[in-house]
Amino acid sequence: MLWVQSTEDLPQWGIKKGDRFPFYVVDAHHHMGRENTHQNTPPRAYEFYSLLWFELQKMASEMHDADALRFLPVEVGPVESVGRVFNIRDHWHNNSHGWLVDRTIVFPYTDDYCKHGFPENASFHVSNDRIFRWTTQAPHSLRLIGFARIDPLDDENGRPGLAVGELERAILTLGLRGLKLHPLAQLFVDQLDQPVVRGVVRRAGELGIPTLFDSRNIATVERISEMVQTIQEEQRISSRWPRVILGHCGMSPGSPRLYEFLSHPLIFGETSTLHGKDVPLLFESAHDNIHDPAHRWSEKLIFGTDYSFLSVQAADVILYLLSRDFPGDPSDIQRILAGNALSLVGRPFAPAARSRKRPRQFLLSESVSGLSVEIIQRAAETADALGWRLASLDFMRPPDGTWVSPDSFASGENGVYRDSCVMSLQRDGVLVHLWLRPQPGGGYCIGVVYVGRKHRVVTTESYAHGANESLSALLNASSMLLSSIDDLMLEIRRALS
Repeated sequence: MLWVQSTEDLPQWGIKKGDRFPFYVVDAHHHMGRENTHQNTPPRAYEFYSLLWFELQKMASEMHDADALRFLPVEVGPVESVGRVFNIRDHWHNNSHGWLVDRTIVFPYTDDYCKHGFPENASFHVSNDRIFRWTTQAPHSLRLIGFARIDPLDDENGRPGLAVGELERAILTLGLRGLKLHPLAQLFVDQLDQPVVRGVVRRAGELGIPTLFDSRNIATVERISEMVQTIQEEQRISSRWPRVILGHCGMSPGSPRLYEFLSHPLIFGETSTLHGKDVPLLFESAHDNIHDPAHRWSEKLIFGTDYSFLSVQAADVILYLLSRDFPGDPSDIQRILAGNALSLVGRPFAPAARSRKRPRQFLLSESVSGLSVEIIQRAAETADALGWRLASLDFMRPPDGTWVSPDSFASGENGVYRDSCVMSLQRDGVLVHLWLRPQPGGGYCIGVVYVGRKHRVVTTESYAHGANESLSALLNASSMLLSSIDDLMLEIRRALS
């Protein structure tokens, strides 16, 4: 998390000069693998974030001397419970650095493994497997969220259904949580309005995942927008409409047409490649010209770095958000830095799984409060000792379309509910959601959900607004009241054995 300090009194938000509070940060555009001279692995990503933090500090010092910052960046560090989990094993702890960014959405380059086994296998089959291995094994699974890469032209150059089949395998079998498409690299810019591309994007919408397009100019953005509208007309069920992210904001922050497209409820913009004067141009224009009845203007923009093709340019975006010139409040900053990306991903790690084992729920008494950090740490230790793979740790968040009010930041709240999470565990083809959430009157509720067709935590939205009703009924029917964390760990061990 990025900790900042207010440089002035901000009574409209309940913030006083010197107040410190954190922003959760998600990098929504990050490549992994190897492509010619570009190479990236999880450890290299964390080294990059350390470099980015070093550069950001230098730039912030100059801006602070010029009285340009409303919030001064002062420190970075992990969410406390995540930092504790990184200490379970020595080699995990070696990766506990570069905490300017908490979660990173990663996907393949057009890499050296592309086309391996084609046409029997899809172009990115091996590449997607590599992303799966990186993003679903601790400690990297605590930091990385995997997106699939697909070449829609596999259906023309290989065999019909190859592209959609790989998408379904990546999402339903591997558990990747989004899709990256690159019209320029895969040479399908001219087919953006054709069924071969539209079918892939439509299927992504049906699977409930976002699609990130590399969009290099406003002409490409226009064609993507037209495709989205065509799919809407074809697919009458709104919950299956695709949500599309325009990578690099089409590299067109000065185009009025960009903000027309971003005003569409299904289209969002991602900030990588923008730096210098393009950064204030993007945010000021978005503030004035995005008119989406379903979203606040700041809900339409998403932070990304495009590493390793770009590097420290992302510091320009972060520092502008913290500057006096930014036309928004702390909630707007947090939406852009993480909230919008988390909302678009929208769910915990959840590949298709089958289990008939009934879920169980444990209630910790009201006397046990404020101990979520210890519960998460000890639950991860218990699962690891029993041979379960920690495939993801996803914190809960406010309901879609909302975020915490600006005055919440003064008390250290930022909209990422760090005392409420879904810990996804895998072993021998079985998936378990360990679901932690505090109770209104004190204490905690912990569900152990063996994931099957009907039983799973379906969303990272806060419990009151996003619960699976049938699952909740089963959990409530099996609740057991416990009085200590030791008792809870004993029952979790029994449930996982």
